[in-house]
Amino acid sequence: MPGASLPAAAPAAGLAADAPADPATVRALVEAFQDGVRRAEHDAAPAAATPGRPPLSQRVPGANLAVTPVRTAPPASSHPGDPAEVRNLITEFEAGVARALREVSPDRRYEEDPSR
Repeated sequence: MPGASLPAAAPAAGLAADAPADPATVRALVEAFQDGVRRAEHDAAPAAATPGRPPLSQRVPGANLAVTPVRTAPPASSHPGDPAEVRNLITEFEAGVARALREVSPDRRYEEDPSR
């Protein structure tokens, strides 16, 4: 049962668990709570900004972050290499993928068309 491990909620101060709430008592409790919140907001020390970091700003709904351009590393060499070597590497990679797929779900066949 959800919440079964939670302790039984105690009635609010001045209110009995099964008695109807007196509007004046409830209003006094709410006003006391609001006074406590105002006191806490007034007494709270402002957070000191961290040196070297800009202060946080409030998020604006619908605003997006600035997109930074993606930096890709230039290829190590402009020459792709020996065509036969590249073909063998691609074939080994495809065979590894096919083997992994067979191991993960042996009931399905993910092999390429053999006529290819």
